[in-house]
Amino acid sequence: MSTFQRGQKSKLEDLTPATKIEVGVSLGNPRGLDIDVSCFGLDEAGKLSDDRYFIFYNQPKSPCGGVAMETRGGFDKIFDVDLSRLPGNIKKLVFAATIDGGGEMSQISGSELVVLANGQPVMTFPFDGSIFSAEKAVMIGEIYFKSVWRVAAVGQGFNGGLQALLESFGGEVADKPAAAPARPAPAPAPAPAPAAPKIKLGKVTLDKRGDSQKISLKKGPSATPIHINLNWDQGKKSWWKGSTSADLDLGCMFEMQDGLRGVIQPLGNRFGSRHQEPFILLDKDDRSGASTDGENMTIFRPDLIKRVVVFAMIYEGTANFTTVNGRVTLKDSDGNEITVFCNAPDSRLTFCAVTLIENTGTEIKFTKEERYFPSHKQCDEHYGFGFRWVAGSK
Repeated sequence: MSTFQRGQKSKLEDLTPATKIEVGVSLGNPRGLDIDVSCFGLDEAGKLSDDRYFIFYNQPKSPCGGVAMETRGGFDKIFDVDLSRLPGNIKKLVFAATIDGGGEMSQISGSELVVLANGQPVMTFPFDGSIFSAEKAVMIGEIYFKSVWRVAAVGQGFNGGLQALLESFGGEVADKPAAAPARPAPAPAPAPAPAAPKIKLGKVTLDKRGDSQKISLKKGPSATPIHINLNWDQGKKSWWKGSTSADLDLGCMFEMQDGLRGVIQPLGNRFGSRHQEPFILLDKDDRSGASTDGENMTIFRPDLIKRVVVFAMIYEGTANFTTVNGRVTLKDSDGNEITVFCNAPDSRLTFCAVTLIENTGTEIKFTKEERYFPSHKQCDEHYGFGFRWVAGSK
């Protein structure tokens, strides 16, 4: 395996004859920054001429299938790249990381970009925050075509965040306020240039208790599912390192429109169902912390719920939520994304009511709760579901 320095370049064929590779990005994030990893598919002029080749949290796959982003293998994000499937106008893939919210790239610790072929690393580019200052984004590495496909370790900081980086490549964020119209020209104006791609970033962080966000309610079998993810830091430093054994659990207390009430959680193996009431399903119980995508729960029929209190709890392996940077992210298939961080340092309060989801009849309303309790019972008493609780273990 070749270890690249900042600015080093190589022909891809000198590393591997494969054109189907993986590019993994691991970021040391001891301060719990909200960092997004993305890939820009650019044309010969270095521009995003086709917005479908901006691969990020709202668009994890290119239409040709040549680039697809996932979370697995110990990486924060890994990209499956098949160069043979990319259209001829895509000449460069730029892999980047951007901070959403407060923080600077100088605050990251040991990080790396790894190129793998047939599952084995052929190139790594290690870096950390010492090469940056106040930048909120970094272009980590590139795969580009110049007579042949080549690989470059870039490590170049960028002052803006994701939106600024997107705009630097010629992209345009949807719903951005339009500039004031120019005065009419005395002579016929030339034909306008093609409009820049418009991309919906659609990402919201609810900062304060009581902050809320609404989305339109779609009813019936076409209702937009709500995906809920609980994740936490595992102390990853490199792609081959293991993770910690903190065990956090995701769950919810629910009340349906028809009056049915219940609990979805790993305790008692109450994982729910996709095909029958309550149409809420928890995917797994990640006891070891080995799953890089955390625990996931989906509300398949939000039109049938009355209210849902999403909770996270510490089962074992950590003193508090803050130590492992616990966070819950809610997404729908329309690209809306809401993130809530669990920040209680008190080791006596290991149960967090994260968010309240309510069906208002025309909208689904998400409200940040972030209320901490010693256990299920106290949370239930606050929200008034009326369950009977007994001690349990896994």
